[in-house]
Amino acid sequence: MKTGQKSTRLLAAIFCGSLVVAACSDDKKSSDATTTSAASTESTTGETTVETTPAATTWAVDTANCVDADAANAKIEGTIKIGAVMPLTGDTSADEAFSPVVAGWKAYMDYANETGILGDVKIEGMVEDDQYNKDLTPGAVSKLIDEGVSVFSGILGSPNNLAVRDTLNESCIPQLGNLTGLPAWGTDVADYPWTTGQLVPYTVESRVYMQFLKQQFPNGAKVALFYVNSEFGQSYADVIKAEGADYGIEIVAEETIEPTDTAPPAGQLTSIADAKPDAIVAVPLGAGCITYLAALADKKAQTAGWEPMNIVTNTCASALILAVAGPNGSGLYTSNNLIDVADPANAAMPNVKTYLDFMTKAGHADIVTTATAGWSTAETTVAILKQAMDSPEGLTRASIINAARNFNYTPSMGRPGVVFKMNGEADTFMAESLQVLQWNFDTKTFAAKGDLITDFETK
Repeated sequence: MKTGQKSTRLLAAIFCGSLVVAACSDDKKSSDATTTSAASTESTTGETTVETTPAATTWAVDTANCVDADAANAKIEGTIKIGAVMPLTGDTSADEAFSPVVAGWKAYMDYANETGILGDVKIEGMVEDDQYNKDLTPGAVSKLIDEGVSVFSGILGSPNNLAVRDTLNESCIPQLGNLTGLPAWGTDVADYPWTTGQLVPYTVESRVYMQFLKQQFPNGAKVALFYVNSEFGQSYADVIKAEGADYGIEIVAEETIEPTDTAPPAGQLTSIADAKPDAIVAVPLGAGCITYLAALADKKAQTAGWEPMNIVTNTCASALILAVAGPNGSGLYTSNNLIDVADPANAAMPNVKTYLDFMTKAGHADIVTTATAGWSTAETTVAILKQAMDSPEGLTRASIINAARNFNYTPSMGRPGVVFKMNGEADTFMAESLQVLQWNFDTKTFAAKGDLITDFETK
């Protein structure tokens, strides 16, 4: 295979523009339900531990309409099988793209077993391949259910998650940590109580960029939008167009690209350059991140004096993608809520050191940056299981989803101030805070720009 072809396949897969899921079954509130809240602390050895403190809650799932209510409420003892479905093969995947995420996910499951986070209960992490083909996801999920999986964690891809959420909700099997920012994961709780998202919603990410622009251009900014013509891209564009005026933003150009279009967006960038915006908010996807950055670099070179601020959604903010983009990506702005583990300044942080040491011991030192997403998703899942285990009901599928929706947790890889939390139907998004970052190609690190933006957290 030619190098260029391999890069295109690789990058077309990277997080596929963000991810998706939800679930299906009626739920009701119970005023006497009790669960726990979790917190991450550091031991004297630098290892991450998970502690829980009982806290009264007002939300509990209704298992009356489950296909098998007894199974949903049955105690899980000895071993808990956790399933994930990710693309490991196929035309839109490559080992370099998704294997690091899987490796990080599995590594944290091993870490949890080695450190005894769930006490006598051992974790068996199981991953099936759906080639990022939504038609294959149901079969992969069914296979894992047949093999005894009690909870899913980190299914990748919006259409893939949507393809199985009805089944998982009707079966009352928790579908945790969907690797997607689709807002639907927080708006469909009444119909899909068994499904939760892991990522900051695209709508919130859009508002974070608009607030940053307002800070940088207090007298107002002319902004161009460039986005992939899909539900993913539209999620960003709709919010920015609807609310931009509130942040002093004037949309002076709007260009799109089809998800299947692999050609550089030279024409779109020409139209944008003609409008001379102060900033561009770009929502490309996969390999489109690379072609967008190259086309922008070409257009800036052809347009004397035009140096717009370049904001690119965090689905493109992968060290893997930006390494391929080369100097074309230097200086772009994006966002994240996780620590940059590749930054030498963070290497001595206890949680980062624990992570790097464990990954190195497992033979994964070369993929630690991309693997952080998998590690963090698995860590959040295990924290939820710990909280469920410490509840009066003990570890059951029902107590797991109750713990997830009554949750307050400080992730070990989170940037200072980041808290993952949900509160029944009052706060349905796990993460709603982001820090704006700027990519430095020379150092291969992200520099924080301003403080963590928490303004859009549900109060």
